[in-house]
Amino acid sequence: MNCNIAPNGIAFGIPNLEELEKKACKTIELPALATINGNAIAFFTMLVLKEILKQQSANPINNLTNIIALSNSIAGLNSSIKIIQ
Repeated sequence: MNCNIAPNGIAFGIPNLEELEKKACKTIELPALATINGNAIAFFTMLVLKEILKQQSANPINNLTNIIALSNSIAGLNSSIKIIQ
């Protein structure tokens, strides 16, 4: 795996690069696991955005642009969910 490594051997902003590389390789070996992980990340992000949407809905007149952007983001994430076979 080709990663950005600083001259002293430390990855830029990535703690424990070797552990991350092992996890990435395992994910590549099991395509269904990649789909599950992707769905979990998308679902979690949707839940976070839903909470932000609730906060923005308290003042819909001033936050209309944010509400529309959040709704579009949630819809986009919804369409990224893949069926696991």
